[in-house]
Amino acid sequence: MSGFTNLFFCVCLSLSLAPVSVHADKRARRDVRWARPLAQDYNVIFQTKQPDTYTAAGSLIKLPDGRLFSSYALFTRVGRESGHPDVELKTFFTVSDDGGKTWPLRGSLSTGDGLPFVHAGQLHFLCNGHRRTDILLAVSDDMGTTWSEPITLFKGRFWNTFTPHVVRGNTLYWAMGAANNARDFNRQGSRTVVVAADLTATTLMNPAAWRLSPFLTYPGTPPGLTTNLYPPNQPTRGDHWLEPNILNINGQLRVLLRLRLDSQATAHVCAVCEVNDDGTDIEYRFVQFHPMPGAQGYFYIAQDPRTGYFWTAVNMPTNSQDTEWGHRLNARGFLGNPGNERRILMLQYSIDGLN
Repeated sequence: MSGFTNLFFCVCLSLSLAPVSVHADKRARRDVRWARPLAQDYNVIFQTKQPDTYTAAGSLIKLPDGRLFSSYALFTRVGRESGHPDVELKTFFTVSDDGGKTWPLRGSLSTGDGLPFVHAGQLHFLCNGHRRTDILLAVSDDMGTTWSEPITLFKGRFWNTFTPHVVRGNTLYWAMGAANNARDFNRQGSRTVVVAADLTATTLMNPAAWRLSPFLTYPGTPPGLTTNLYPPNQPTRGDHWLEPNILNINGQLRVLLRLRLDSQATAHVCAVCEVNDDGTDIEYRFVQFHPMPGAQGYFYIAQDPRTGYFWTAVNMPTNSQDTEWGHRLNARGFLGNPGNERRILMLQYSIDGLN
């Protein structure tokens, strides 16, 4: 582990120095070994070539028998002018018995993105409904081939992609996004919530086994955190928080949320919240804004059970405040803001879930 982390540090240091040699010989720069990606030998689980269909994120877990299991939801774009979130078509499940080389289709559910996890010998799928409504739960007795009819745990407007859950004691926790209505997902009215499941319950398919924290609303952007490159009243601005990651840090539950500030012109800042649970009531509160490389984009934080380190892969933008570079991206068909650039995936780790 230490050898790998040292290698990663060298890679980051070398990349940070790369702009110094902008005028160096192109052939020499192509031959520099540290410029080569470390993990370019990957396998594709699913790919779509339809411009109006896309996947937001995918899950990946290892089942008790060693098989790899993945889920992904397909969305269709409904148009920027509609004012509604894109519509989920269906969530598909794939498996791999050869270490990730091939991924045959295993089954599907008519739901949105969700969290697959194994409990009491059954595969569960905690998710939201179409158009980001309600929190649903389905269960499979054959590890993902067939599924029960999803039950509704909580009604409302909830959403999340596949972000981590944690188990502390006999309770499972997962953080989700929430909103008052469809338009609030991308505005300062965006909210977040924590759900908790009693793992000692006879079945998790009973809503009585689940609890919901109070809703936590985005606290607003403090002065000086952004340059206001995009005026706050523009539709593309709407500072808000997005996908939450819940972590168990030596018994303390902490939630790190992705932030979309100034249309991502201000990158590398997350929101930090804390969760306290007395077994009956869940306290969920905002603590602070904190620097985190890549926190303007979607991230998933995984904890290594052996070392306790937290690992995440993030996208590093090259010109979030757009000195002409954003126009070049748009000319090539890129639809996002410059700060939403997702070309360079970087690996980083933390020992305290914060730094």
